[in-house]
Amino acid sequence: METDFINRAPAPGDKARICLIDTKSEELKIIAETRAWNFHQGSRLQWMPGAADKIVYNDRDGNGFISVIMDVKTGKKTTFSYPVYAVNPAGDYGLGVNFPRLQRYGSYGYWSDIKNTDDPFPEDDGIFKVDFGTGEIKLVVSIHDIAHFENVPKNSEKHCLTHLVFNPSGTRVAFIHKWKMEDGGFSQRFMTMDADGTDIYCLPGNITHFNWKNDAEMLGYGKFSPRILALRKRGVFKNPVLAPLLKIARVMRGGLKQRIAGQSYLLFKDRTQSVKRIGVGVLMEDGHPSICPQNSDWFVTDTYPDKHHFRTLTLYNLVTGELREIGRFYSLPSASCGVSGDWDVSEMRSDLHPRWNHVGDEICFDSVHEGTKQMYIVGV
Repeated sequence: METDFINRAPAPGDKARICLIDTKSEELKIIAETRAWNFHQGSRLQWMPGAADKIVYNDRDGNGFISVIMDVKTGKKTTFSYPVYAVNPAGDYGLGVNFPRLQRYGSYGYWSDIKNTDDPFPEDDGIFKVDFGTGEIKLVVSIHDIAHFENVPKNSEKHCLTHLVFNPSGTRVAFIHKWKMEDGGFSQRFMTMDADGTDIYCLPGNITHFNWKNDAEMLGYGKFSPRILALRKRGVFKNPVLAPLLKIARVMRGGLKQRIAGQSYLLFKDRTQSVKRIGVGVLMEDGHPSICPQNSDWFVTDTYPDKHHFRTLTLYNLVTGELREIGRFYSLPSASCGVSGDWDVSEMRSDLHPRWNHVGDEICFDSVHEGTKQMYIVGV
């Protein structure tokens, strides 16, 4: 995806160009445009499973949002009346969410002029199924049902569902249940369900990023802090004397945060409370883990910028504990892009977001270390 700016958040009318790149010749061809995007997850652009020449992405249609399946060779487009977040491995349907609600309540969504409901946990909003064969749009599970699952939400909280990921066989979906709390911060739960919205399960811990290792296990970065969460739900940190402690905890980094907040990479087993800590004392930072498709013992991950504005790209072996540093990349673009010194912690920042090719011998990542935001490929 290509944009004309990186120094401000996208407005409803801003367009991004969808491009096809020949990795051998490096030729770039613009094939479509979208007005439904953000800097972290784009327009949810992805290849359609089982269809080598088709992509799916989100766009705007008037005041609403749609998803589009496009044949990159013929240019033929098929539109659906709801945006998608994730596509099941068979490629016959996608799951979507209310992106304006995500944007409003603290996650990666799309700005919209549409007035969003103030209902803290609506019964008619949640995760929707977009059937690519019939075009039918169906609510799979509501925000209301998730918010009340093994939980007693407050009317002052604002809930949303995000980060939907299918397991490899498409039978289960993992997602994050996130809500804004009275103290101004956010809390979230790591959850799974069958693809039809049944058999919901709440996993332990507070997870930021995750990836399925196989059909039954997930790797994520997060923490165990049930006592702190209980205090927050009671409104303790609304006290002006204690509120600064929460702010300090949010900006802690590395080993200190790992020791105090119990943060680390965690290996979960679906539908159980089983959790195994990974890389304690070695992998010290939150990142975006991606499991190697050909050898699930290995995963690639990144870090947020250090005090010198560098991010690290790393490989880690879950069995042997072997750590391989791929590289460190400067996280501020050229001054000509019109950005400030804190750009790399802003909404517009460029996380590395590493992801594998299907063969498992190359990794693609985003970076600004050469002055502008680009995509890079590195062999492993």
